[in-house]
Amino acid sequence: MFCTRCGTSVSQESKFCPSCGLDLSTVTPLATGQAPVEQSEEDIVREALKDEYEIIQELGRGGMAIVFRAREKQLDREVAVKVLPFSLAFDAEFVERFQREARTSAKLEHASIIPIYRVGRSGRVIYFVMKFLRGSSLSELLAQRGALPLDELKKMLKETAGALGYAHRNGIVHRDIKPDNIMFDESGHAVVTDFGIAKAGTGTRLTGTGMAIGTPHYMSPEQARAQKLDGRSDIYSLGVVAYQSLVGTVPFDGEDAFSIGYKHITEPLPVPPLKSAEHRRVFEVIEKMMAKAPEDRFQAAEEVMVALDGKPVVIATQPTLAMSAAETAVLPQGAVARRMATQASTPTTPMPRTEPRLVPVKRKRSGVLVGTFFMLVLLGGGGGGAYYYFGVLGNQAPGFLQGVFPPKPQQAAPVPVPDSVALAAQRADSLARDSAAAAQRAAAELPNTGTLTLEGIPTRGRLTVDGEPKEGPKLTLDAGSRRIEITAPGYEKVTLTVAIARGRDTTIAVTMRRPAAQPAGGGPAVEERPEDVCANPGPAYNRNDACYDAPPRATVAPLVPLDERIQGEPTPVTLWIKVSEDGRGLSFQIITHSNDPLFDRTAAGFAMSILYNPAQKDGKPVEGWVRMRLVPQPR
Repeated sequence: MFCTRCGTSVSQESKFCPSCGLDLSTVTPLATGQAPVEQSEEDIVREALKDEYEIIQELGRGGMAIVFRAREKQLDREVAVKVLPFSLAFDAEFVERFQREARTSAKLEHASIIPIYRVGRSGRVIYFVMKFLRGSSLSELLAQRGALPLDELKKMLKETAGALGYAHRNGIVHRDIKPDNIMFDESGHAVVTDFGIAKAGTGTRLTGTGMAIGTPHYMSPEQARAQKLDGRSDIYSLGVVAYQSLVGTVPFDGEDAFSIGYKHITEPLPVPPLKSAEHRRVFEVIEKMMAKAPEDRFQAAEEVMVALDGKPVVIATQPTLAMSAAETAVLPQGAVARRMATQASTPTTPMPRTEPRLVPVKRKRSGVLVGTFFMLVLLGGGGGGAYYYFGVLGNQAPGFLQGVFPPKPQQAAPVPVPDSVALAAQRADSLARDSAAAAQRAAAELPNTGTLTLEGIPTRGRLTVDGEPKEGPKLTLDAGSRRIEITAPGYEKVTLTVAIARGRDTTIAVTMRRPAAQPAGGGPAVEERPEDVCANPGPAYNRNDACYDAPPRATVAPLVPLDERIQGEPTPVTLWIKVSEDGRGLSFQIITHSNDPLFDRTAAGFAMSILYNPAQKDGKPVEGWVRMRLVPQPR
């Protein structure tokens, strides 16, 4: 018997082809010499779902799914059926996570998130049923037009950010935001698709070797490093989409996935030509979205929406309803925020301005009664007191008594005009007192310390101050005379005595010399240049633990995913990687090359993109080289 797809000889008891994985139960068994007859994937899907869905046509396919246009028979509506490729159906863990994440994404109900109607399995067919969108994707739009006008760009970003913000609040990170996954419905409203599918690919098998999940051009730096992600990674990816929609090209490109990821991690964002002030303002928002460090980006997708309107972001702790003349947008939390996130952005209708209208005011009788009562008190014996209070002391009388006790005119206080000599003397005396007081305050406010900066110390130099080890080259020391000793591998010790002044900065250029060696048999001394075992990697590197006590260590296994252009099985690569104090790859040197030059570049890019635990010296992280052997990941 032979497989109808690839022609491999199979036994009659086999259920699946050992070469291509074809389900032999779905095809007609063929004897030797028969022409192969194979069912297409569309025929298999049509047969499996025929009771509930009528498959109309295939809409598209990719590495993660095949999408069909179909009609749901019971509700008589058009839907989209997304099917997991049969090649992935053999991975039980992937299938289980795929279905679980799909069920989670089905709970997301938002105007800018494509609704998932059903998640199911029929035989080998694992599928989603979703709303059918008759519009195009953002990638198709960019392919036709190159870039978007600002108003369309801002509208798309706001609607997409609203969807992401809602998903993030519900614990879902998309992980694969790109133009292909942003669709437009018939009215031009942006809709985010493939929620949960990208996150479903986080099984141990897929990420255990440091393999990054996502599309390289739109990956965040932490995603390229295969680190743990949160919603800020989606904000970065949306920033890449915004950059492409504004400029017409992606910000970082390269010949392979690792070179692109390396640029996302290390290179600054290219600044394109910007036509207007509005273009520059939108680009500033994109810059913040694409900050390398997640803490430097917008911390929530709603902040992107507010920033696009040019307003400051104020996050309220509770739903707040306030009237303010300031241009401040208050983003409520909770149910009110969720309702706001589902509403499309609409212009606000201003309240009409009206002219003030004169309204006749009726005088209240209570004022007349109070005045009458007050007059009776005066006539009843209080007249003398009133005369003293209003007439003598000059206090202002009520309006109805001002005819009896008119207000006294205010007299201006006399202003003395001193002669010029006296005025100059007063000013000089005042300035002298102020200067003396300022000098006393400055002397009192001076700290009891000063700053010492030592320039020219070698990288692995060590220094002590009065016998106590210090970390340089900039030191804050107590005022007074200080004894400084500086040592470094391969250099003579330098001893200095420095006077530290209160509140002063002192800079000293240190010159360290190589020790001179006396040749045998006398004669003039010649300078000996001892080997600096920490300068370059090699056999003598870190001799006697001079460079570090513990070497750098990669945080992931040294298994390099193979580029599709690499043919056959490449041999491993051995190289030196220079690792910084914060665990980033700085440079590399290849020791042993692979038999495939492309794998050399792929392995080097992989080694530069992952994170490391830095080298340790005296319990502190230091820069250091580490030798690594990188092998290809099994296909």
